[in-house]
Parts: sequence; structure tokens; C-alpha cells
Amino acid sequence: MKFRITLICCLALLLAGFSLSAQRDCGSMEYLELQQQQDPKRIAKMEAIEKFTNEYVESAQKVDGVITIPVVVHVVYRTSTENISEAQINSQMQVLNDDFRRMNSDADGTWSQAQDSEIEFCLATVDPQGNPTNGITRTPTSVNGFGTNDAVKFNSSGGKDAWPASDYLNVWVCNIGGGILGYAQFPGGSPSTDGVVNGYQYFGTTGTATAPFNLGRTMTHEVGHYLNLRHIWGDGNCNADDFVSDTPTSDAPNYGCATGHVSCNSTDMVQNYMDYSDDACMNLFTAGQNVRMRALFDTGGFRESLLNSPACGAPADPTCDDGIQNGNETGIDCGGDCATCPTCDDGIQNGDETGVDCGGSACQTCPCDGTDVTVTINLDNYPEETSWTLTDASGATVGSGGTYGSQPDGSTVSESFCLPDGCYDFTINDSYGDGICCGYGNGSYSVTGGGSTLASGGSFGSTETTNFCVGGGDPTPTCDDGIQNGDETGVDCGGSDCAPCASCDDGIQNQGETGIDCGGPCTACPTCDDGIQNGGETGVDCGGPDCAPCGGGECTDVTIDSNNFNSWGIWNDGGSDCRRSSRDAQFANTGNFCVRLRDNSGVASSMFTDNLNLDGFEEVTIDFNFLPNSMENGEDLILEASVNGGSSWIYITNWVSGSDFFNGTREFVAVTMTGDFTSATRFRLRCDASGNNDQVYVDDVLLTGCTTGNFVPGGNPQEEVVITEDFRAPAPITLEGISNLNLFPNPASSAVTVTYDLAVDGYVQTMITDMNGKVIRMNDAYAERGMQTTKFDISDWNPGIYLLQVVSADSRKMTKFVVVK
Repeated sequence: MKFRITLICCLALLLAGFSLSAQRDCGSMEYLELQQQQDPKRIAKMEAIEKFTNEYVESAQKVDGVITIPVVVHVVYRTSTENISEAQINSQMQVLNDDFRRMNSDADGTWSQAQDSEIEFCLATVDPQGNPTNGITRTPTSVNGFGTNDAVKFNSSGGKDAWPASDYLNVWVCNIGGGILGYAQFPGGSPSTDGVVNGYQYFGTTGTATAPFNLGRTMTHEVGHYLNLRHIWGDGNCNADDFVSDTPTSDAPNYGCATGHVSCNSTDMVQNYMDYSDDACMNLFTAGQNVRMRALFDTGGFRESLLNSPACGAPADPTCDDGIQNGNETGIDCGGDCATCPTCDDGIQNGDETGVDCGGSACQTCPCDGTDVTVTINLDNYPEETSWTLTDASGATVGSGGTYGSQPDGSTVSESFCLPDGCYDFTINDSYGDGICCGYGNGSYSVTGGGSTLASGGSFGSTETTNFCVGGGDPTPTCDDGIQNGDETGVDCGGSDCAPCASCDDGIQNQGETGIDCGGPCTACPTCDDGIQNGGETGVDCGGPDCAPCGGGECTDVTIDSNNFNSWGIWNDGGSDCRRSSRDAQFANTGNFCVRLRDNSGVASSMFTDNLNLDGFEEVTIDFNFLPNSMENGEDLILEASVNGGSSWIYITNWVSGSDFFNGTREFVAVTMTGDFTSATRFRLRCDASGNNDQVYVDDVLLTGCTTGNFVPGGNPQEEVVITEDFRAPAPITLEGISNLNLFPNPASSAVTVTYDLAVDGYVQTMITDMNGKVIRMNDAYAERGMQTTKFDISDWNPGIYLLQVVSADSRKMTKFVVVK
């Protein structure tokens, strides 16, 4: 079985000199690579659908009966020729029903596995508002050739917005241009772009339909992709397949009608609708392909909602209260045979008016007896995941919005309310659990009113709630509202209700401190280079549990191993959940390889070194970077060591999702360990997550050591040495609060200047990445509090969008900027 995922199939024809020798062509794999680089979450969703499909194929329970898919055809035309007739549309619908029900007149017995899919299609009779429709929309445009960038799917770019993908198969017929026949979106993509785009020259069997693609099979092929079918040859060689067991393996597409062609030691199924044969040569789907398509309609399947669509039902009989202007009505539900239509000066609160003769869809806005409040959502790349509610002090909902699957990615939605004096909760939700900023678009939200911002944000997990008051009310004080209330002796601490405030002598490492009762607001923590004999040190800056042994000569750093994984080198594959593959090149920091770890399958989720002879090293440092993808909060990457060749392992440290790292942001870490190393020392990195969709990509692992010529390790090298507290991670970089982050100019071409305020002396990490998460520039530096200014030369950078992150121990500030040439 092959794991090649096709998002869009572009069937390209040579328009000039078009003849019976014209061939289909597909650039879908190049498009897929681009999609994977831009959107790792898309891959995760398709993998989830694939897992669901495999379970359905293996189960005994199957979806019964004929499945009917409602279709809306959006004709987007620039010329009268492109504005195809209803008869041509009906001819295409007939072909779809004949092909998917195996009632096509050219069906033959060449392949015994050919079978009726029991899937049918109907032109919609009811539009999304419940009105009668013929299932066809017609939109004039000035665009001469839409290409494959989905512009035809939005009013804003000269096309036509999709009808709800949960109820309709959206089909756009237009001039795609460049000889492209059509393309389809596989299950798992955005609802606003879900469906099939078909060139007007290759649609149906009459009118503008052009040989040899004039029998409607382009739509049959593309609808196959819409229903999760892959190309018959799997976009690969003989080692690739199409996830279907009853289709012969092939090594390439077939063109024309190459019946009898043999590849991979078997006869190719050139008559299959998912090959590249001419229309007249195609005539079948197999039983295996049909099972795969019908899996989408099982309980919990991605296209299950189409089974309950009302789109092919009968419109409701018109009434005077159906919310529609019917018959001789002169307004919605009024006039004609209904009651007289209300007006905006009749002294009555009519229809959707929100006051007497004001508000609603027809009258002027009512004066607000309270505070005008506006909710603004700047959507990310997954608007279908975002929703929000506004509730009053009693818990009643006074406003809500989302999800926004019909909105373009990155667009802005806004809604205003007149709120009576009082306190309210604004809650924003993300169904995927990664907020709306900043891994998949630079989304944000704000609630404004009374001349101030009442709530704002964008970086959160599944949900975030902000309490605010309008008209002079104050929220009930709490111990986590960021305000020093009542008898609190500090912000959110002390007094009769809250926990005691942190101090520099309470024996606890409190927020901001970099050690127990030291660092941050307290006195500096002792170090091994401060010129003082601290704590358990047996000499000045030496000895004790933390510093290098005293005496014995100067410690010399040496490189043990460096690997960017063009080969495994000293590292080993732990098992099924560890992979070094060029397929992960987009996640590598350098070169084309990195190591992917996923799931929590013990050794199988790990990578580990050979036995290393480190006898004589006083300390060893492991330095590497990793890029997390879809790791859930609390899941982590673990570092372990062994001094007995892997017979037992010692926990060193870990990095936890949601606190130590965030998905889509590359982390650069270094851990220094001291202890009695042996000639059989190993190191291991292990992923602890809940499933295959949770992944960490590790790259550029550098092992260095420090040794002196007269250092003698304790114990007999032939005996097992147990290293416990001597192995330790270094203290975290001391970083402090950041505010007022600015970057200018933006856009920029030659240089950018970054400024921010630093509250307390400490280390600050500045990192610039491209939108794929690849680090372009990074710097860790100690800075004194106050205004900080840094200038970056970008004269040799590629044009595009970049993300600047400035990180401290208690804050992370980010901003996006554009490089132009």
C-alpha cells in the first residue's frame, strides 16, 4: 500500500493542436508538497480520515442502501460560450449517475471486480435558505482563466462562494485556463473550498464538450478524488499502490486506450475511471474502490452529513410566516395575500425591529441605552474551527458566532451589540485546540466598547474566557484576575482569601526566580563562575554537586559526534514510530533529513546512540533542535542516558508541550550532564504522546564532552555504574518580562529594526523563522533592563512572510513582517 496523498488532481491538456492524441496530465504531487509545507495540520486530518477508512474496510458493518449526493453547479462565465446550457449540465449529471451505478452503456466484462457503487447524484431543488432552485447558479466574471488557486470559489476574487459543503457537492464550471481539465479537493480540507472545479470544455457530453474528453469522464474522475480515491497507479512505481486491494499495481499512468498494457508483472486496469485514459476507454470502479468511497458516509465519516441534506427535497409551501417573500407579497411575509407590511413610522415594533420604528434590517439603528460593544475576529487558516459566545452575569447568551467554514482563510468578521450596564464573559473556542495564532495563520480577536479594549488575544488552546464590565460595573475580584484586590498584600496573593505572596526566603522557586529564593526579583543565583565559594562548592567556583571538580588541570572541550542525519551515524532507529526519511525534508533544519518521533510505543518511539566510550569525560553536552507538530498539551520529548549499554535507562530531563514548547515553533536546546561516564554510555530521545498524529522532528544533534588529562572516573569500568543526581540539566536561561515590541519598517527590503522594553536584567532569546517554522536567525543575549534595539540585515533574504519571536521566562512576544524586493 502506498502513502501518497493527492489533494488536487490537475488534468492538463495541450489546447494548441488539440486532437485524439491529447493526453491527460497531473501536477497534484507538486501541489501536495506545497500544501504539506504550508499546512502540516492538513496532513494530520487526512491521516485521521485514512485511519477511519482502514477501520471501515476491515469491519463487517457497512453502510447500506443507495447514497444520494445533492449537487449545485456554479457556472462562472466571461463569455456566452462559457455560460454552458442547462442541457449540458443535465448530460453531465446523467453520466455521473450512469458511471457510479455501473449503468453506463460501455460497461463490459473485462474486469470481474467492476461493481455498482450505489452512489447517485441529484441537482439540488432547495437552496441553503429553503427556496426552490434548479441546482444551478450563474455568475458573470471578468477573469479569463482561474487556474488552480481556488479563486473561482469566492465572490471576492471573481468567482462564486460555496454553498454549505455539509449539504452540497459544490461543482464550479469555468475557464480554468492553461489546458487544465479539472481538479478536486480530497476530504479533510476547508469547507469554503470543498468540491470539484471542471473546465467548461470538458463537462458533460454536449455543447462545449471537446473530444477526446467529451463523455463526462473528467467529472467522474474528479468526483472519485472528492470521495477519497487515489490514482490507479498511486503516483509512484511498482512499490506504490492506491489503498485498494483489487486494483492491479501499476508504475505509471496510461494514456489514450492502452488496453492490455503490462507493468509490474500484471495487466494494467486502463479502463478504470482513476487512470488517465481517454473518456471513451474508461468504464468502471472496482468493488474495493466502492468500499473506500462509501466509508466516508459511515457514522463519524467525513461526508456523513450529506446523507441528511434537505437539498434534494421539496421546498416548503409558501406561508405568511416562512421568512421568505413569496408570490404577490410586497415584503417578507407581508403585503399581497398577507397582512399589510410594517413601516418605520407606524409607531409599532414590527418584524426584526429592535425598538419602536428602529433597528432590524429596514429601519435606522436604535439609540443604544447602554454601551455599543463590537466583537471582531481576524480568522486564521482554519475558520471552521473558531466560535465564540458572549454571556451576561446570569449565564444567558447575548451574542454568539461561528463556526466560520464559509469564510475565506484569514478574513475578518465583526458583530456589534448594545449591552446594558453590567458584567459579561466573552469566550472564544477553537475545536482543534491550538487557538487562532500563530501556527496556522496570524489570527486574533478583540472586544471593544466605550472607547477601550475589553478583551483581546489569539494565542490560546481550546478556549479562553475574559470577564469585562460596561457602564461602571466591576467584575467580582478573584485570586487570578491580575489585580491587587481587597486585603491582598500583592497582586493575586496574600490577604484573607489568596495564597501567601512569594518571597525571597520562603524556600520555593517562585515565578520569575531562576532558582530557589534567587534570581529574578531576588538576589542573583550563585554560579560556577561568580568568583565566590557558594553552597556546597569545595573551592571557589569548583567542586560540590554543581561545579567541575577542583584541581586536575583545565577542562578541554572535544566534539564527540555531530549529525544532521544525512545518515544515521552513531544514532539508531528505535522502531515503527521512529523514521529518518526525505519525506520529512520540510521539517529539517539543515539538509534534507531529520528524525521523526511520534506516539508512545516505548522503544519504538525513540532514537538512541551506539555504545560510546566516554570513560574519562567529566561532563557531556547534548545540543539539538526539534520542531513539534500537533503535540497535545502535556505531551513531551524525553532525554535519557544509560551507562550499561542500554540495559537500564536514567531519566535526565524533558520538554513539555504547552509550557516548554509550542507546535510549529522550532526549539534549540542544550543539556549538560556530569557524572561517572563509562565505555558503554548511551543517550536516548523518546517521544511520549497519545497517537501517530503527535510528532517531533529532531535535527542537528551535537555531542560534546569535557575532559582533563589526569581525570580518573570513579568505579571499575567493568562494573555497572548507576548515575543519579550527578546527571543534571543546566539551569534555564534567565529571561524576564518583555513589552512594547515593535518592528519597522514593515514591509522592508534591506533591514529591519526591532525595539522592546525589558523589565529586569536577564537573558533574552530573539528568533526569526519563516512561515514553515524554519529558523532564519537566532540569538541568546544578556541585556540590562530598559529599551532594547536590534537591527537585522535582510538584504539577501527571499521575499515572503517571516515571524519574529522575542522570548523571556515569563513572556513571549511575536510579530509578523514582510520582506519585499
